[in-house]
Amino acid sequence: MEFKIRCRSNGNSRCAVFSRRKCWTELLLLQILLLLVFLDIIQAKYNDKELQWREPETGAENVASHSCIHDEIIEQRRKKPGNKVYSVTPQVYQAPDTSEPLHHTGRALLEIQKVSSLPKNAKQPIRIYLNYDAVGHSPARDCRKVGDIVKLGEPPAASNLGTPSCNPQNDPPIYGDCWYNCTSDDIAGEDKRHRLRRALGQTADWFRRALAVEPVRGNLRLSGYSACGQDGGVQLPREYVEEGVADADLVLLVTTRPTSGNTLAWAVACERDQWGRAIAGHVNVAPRHLTAEAETLLSATLIHEVMHVLGFDPHAFTHFRDERKRRRTQVTETVTDEKLGRTVTRVVLPRVVMHSRYHYGAFSENFTGLELEDGGGRGTSGSHWEKRLLMNEIMTGSVDTRSVVSKMTLALLEDSGWYEANYSMADHLDWGHNQGTEFLTSPCNLWNGPYHCNTTQLTGCTYNREAEGYCPIVNYSGDLPLWARYFPQPNKGGQSSLADYCTYFVAYSDGSCIDTNSAREPDRMLGEVRGSNSRCMSSSLVRNGFVRGSMTQGNGCYQRRCTNNTLEVAVDGIWRTCPEAGGPIQFPGFNGELICPAYHELCSINPILTSGQCPNSCNSNGDCIDGKCHCFIGFNGHDCSKRSCPTNCSGNGKCLKNGICECKNGYTGIDCSTAVCDEQCSLHGGVCDNGVCEFRCSDYAGYTCRNTSKVLESLSICKDVLINDAEGQHCAPSESSILQQLEEVVVMPNYHRLYPTGARKILNIFRGRNCDKAAKRLACWISIQKCEKDGDNRLRVCHSACQAYNLACGASLDCSDQTLFSDEGEGEGLCTGWGEEMESWF
Repeated sequence: MEFKIRCRSNGNSRCAVFSRRKCWTELLLLQILLLLVFLDIIQAKYNDKELQWREPETGAENVASHSCIHDEIIEQRRKKPGNKVYSVTPQVYQAPDTSEPLHHTGRALLEIQKVSSLPKNAKQPIRIYLNYDAVGHSPARDCRKVGDIVKLGEPPAASNLGTPSCNPQNDPPIYGDCWYNCTSDDIAGEDKRHRLRRALGQTADWFRRALAVEPVRGNLRLSGYSACGQDGGVQLPREYVEEGVADADLVLLVTTRPTSGNTLAWAVACERDQWGRAIAGHVNVAPRHLTAEAETLLSATLIHEVMHVLGFDPHAFTHFRDERKRRRTQVTETVTDEKLGRTVTRVVLPRVVMHSRYHYGAFSENFTGLELEDGGGRGTSGSHWEKRLLMNEIMTGSVDTRSVVSKMTLALLEDSGWYEANYSMADHLDWGHNQGTEFLTSPCNLWNGPYHCNTTQLTGCTYNREAEGYCPIVNYSGDLPLWARYFPQPNKGGQSSLADYCTYFVAYSDGSCIDTNSAREPDRMLGEVRGSNSRCMSSSLVRNGFVRGSMTQGNGCYQRRCTNNTLEVAVDGIWRTCPEAGGPIQFPGFNGELICPAYHELCSINPILTSGQCPNSCNSNGDCIDGKCHCFIGFNGHDCSKRSCPTNCSGNGKCLKNGICECKNGYTGIDCSTAVCDEQCSLHGGVCDNGVCEFRCSDYAGYTCRNTSKVLESLSICKDVLINDAEGQHCAPSESSILQQLEEVVVMPNYHRLYPTGARKILNIFRGRNCDKAAKRLACWISIQKCEKDGDNRLRVCHSACQAYNLACGASLDCSDQTLFSDEGEGEGLCTGWGEEMESWF
């Protein structure tokens, strides 16, 4: 860049002298200005590094169950516009095939040591590393002594200390974003810390046996880009960032901050690898629940919460991969179900559907997916199984000591593409077993047997026949939703909103048939016997010479055994064989009869024989629909028993004798059809999908791709900047109030970083308005980026827009930083801020 100052003489010597002096004055001023520019450029190199597309920081009870608040925790991040749900940190899973050096722009990629590679895609038991460094070390959030007032969530910035106070009994209850008054139960002493370590150690061991993952080569690398987690988060130790974590596939940072209500713990993921798998998470356990009495419940709760970190989370669903290692096109479907009378969301993943069919005996094509919870409010809906259909499964919205891990939950994690599940770790789920397609697709008031009751006047057997029960029916103060009105009275229904207000028999506290310690004494006049082999059955039996009482037909606990493919029942030591389909039988010495259950109810854990079953259950390699196997990719045959290389490995690999493709460098997936992105993709905050580096709008909490015309309604500062793209879409907060806040807390700080300050500010009188306009436009584009047409990808700011800003402001912003800016090969419609005119500041 050349500067010229000319002094003209008009023949007047005085004028010439004056002009010469004026020239020297101007030259001196120019030298000062150039020095200021130089100093300003140096300062800009530091200021520009701070520019980023993010949001600023804002400022003892008896528990019988755990209420999960996972969705509410994720929802809280909406209050921080632009806060990224996850950071993406690439890992080495196999030796890289390129000799080209990495370009360290944006957030620097840490050096990763080369190690000898294992066979590609060889999965090993998952290694969970537990870090307890943050336990008790946050004065603002950890209870250290009785009477401490600590934050729970993010209380309003303008609130006084202690206001609002957390109060679950308040109307309405205040569970979060409040101030918590610490009691002695909230202090994590040595005994509680010991219980914490033991419980989490057992949890990590359980997952090591249940899930396998492609192991990280060398150390697990974490970014440390921001605090990990929620409720203030946890700062990653420096050595985790600089050196990584050895022998780990997932790091869990543990805290012991108080919770309110029936929440024992919560957990969230905070960092993912280039394939979307969680590699770091934050687990918080409330100290008041670290007791001997809550030990069993806590064990179930921790498995539940770590499941959320691993992938049972709607935000993680967007990262799920299929067998080809491509983003799944569909994980859930939301439909209006006319039979149920409402809109429902179902998981349609292949293995989830397959295992659901065999659990429920639902082989009809009418069953297409397993429902997610739609009740329970923000804390529960969307990230749990529907309780009406899975009841005591561990991933329903409430956890208790009876919770079990089903094959459906393990299948969801395997369908993520990140894990291989060990299904022998699954428990037997009684609820809904062998009940057929109608159980899944019909309202619960149409269910039969022990799954439905409609009066409080009669007792009955619980669904698994392990206890005698009653029918709890509640009269609510207000009317129930239209779809939940199972009685003529609109305010009448079952006791659980999570279970859709369904009415079913619930066990009496002393009604167990199998637990002799807590149950009442068996009634010998009815021939009852309680014990591990006893089950509840309908009966009118009574010894000869005695009267049963007011109810001639009731129920009782009777011994049963399964032998030679038959069900036998004993009364007073006498065994009788039951009809296979169930029915009445009689016993000598007793009046009345006992109603036998069907054989499959008590004797078979396998699906009942129906016309819809498939040969060999498709060997768990395909979906069974109306008696025909639909094999998963890589398998064939009438029973999906044969392994084969799909499409001959797409020409990008070698088919081994065992029918598995060995892909050549640059390709991956079961058929070697998926191209691999280079490390620059994840380095710049993108996610690779079949060789294409994507930057998802939905990776940011509360953000969606919205019609620009709707976005403009809530803007003031950026309205004139974005109006040129009024026909398109922009990645912005879904809530208008937060969008308005975005301009104040994100756009303006970015503008002040971009607009010259300090020494450079003196130059403003020479720049005119070009720099001011360029800084404002760039601040708006960085903060509110365009979306691709009909997609979720946010389009980074155009490389030319960055150059235009540098030219207008005499700045030196790094336009090669692809975290923010596109490459130079951009085209119209492929980036944000296309067509920016180059205007010099001089």
